[in-house]
Amino acid sequence: MAINKNSNTYIIIYTVVMVVIVGSLLAFLATSLKPQQDANVLNEQKVSIMKAFGEADANFDDMVKIGLVTEGEFTEVAKDDKAGVQAVFDLLGNRKALSEATAELPIFVLEKDGATKYVLPIVGKGLWGDIWGYVSLQQAEDNVVITGIVMDHAGETPGLGAEIATERVQKMFEGKALYNEANEFAVRMQKGGAQNEHQVDAITGGTKTCDGVNAMLAISVGKYEAFLRGAEATAEADTEECACSEEECSEECCGECADECADECCSEEAIVEPVNVEEE
Repeated sequence: MAINKNSNTYIIIYTVVMVVIVGSLLAFLATSLKPQQDANVLNEQKVSIMKAFGEADANFDDMVKIGLVTEGEFTEVAKDDKAGVQAVFDLLGNRKALSEATAELPIFVLEKDGATKYVLPIVGKGLWGDIWGYVSLQQAEDNVVITGIVMDHAGETPGLGAEIATERVQKMFEGKALYNEANEFAVRMQKGGAQNEHQVDAITGGTKTCDGVNAMLAISVGKYEAFLRGAEATAEADTEECACSEEECSEECCGECADECADECCSEEAIVEPVNVEEE
């Protein structure tokens, strides 16, 4: 018996079969390709972090420590803790969860040539959608400065707000001190042009996006303030330990001296042995 291909029954059966076949094929492809997709996302995250560090050509796994900051305290996540490491990067990929996080904040640490840099994830809202990125920070005397920043966006206006993703704009943040004399967070994109060491030139015609960047930095970096201030205090304490003069040198003092002052303060000639003086 010939099949009536114009009948409603045939059309419905044909449609159902095709939907099942195509749906099964798409499900198979999505499942089989997911590991590669996840690997690509992870690699993109690591590349962005290294760009923020200013080490775009370096290998993330060889140089960077992964950690979490909770109540101002740093806890390293061991690289052989695969579940812990994956949880950190999963949070980076979930911008909503990252924006709402207040504890166990992701942080990345790179130590090179005696300097320590920290990269923090940043996330916020631009004019048309999400903006996000990574900012690299370093202690410098009595402040914290930006050493690099990488930003991206979901749909800011080309030629205007979208310029935040360009190297030209991102370079302007380098060397900017986070806190002003009143110890307030002061880094911002300033309409009309930068007026002090904390500001960068805003993008002409991109005011709303620049406002979003300002809020993103203030809120995201603000979550780490207790840690950054603690690290800053530690850096100052290390400097003070090195401030001993030759007259004050002793074996006890030299045990506390940092490497950079060892030659100045703790040479054999500089050490002054304590002298016991009997009371009369």
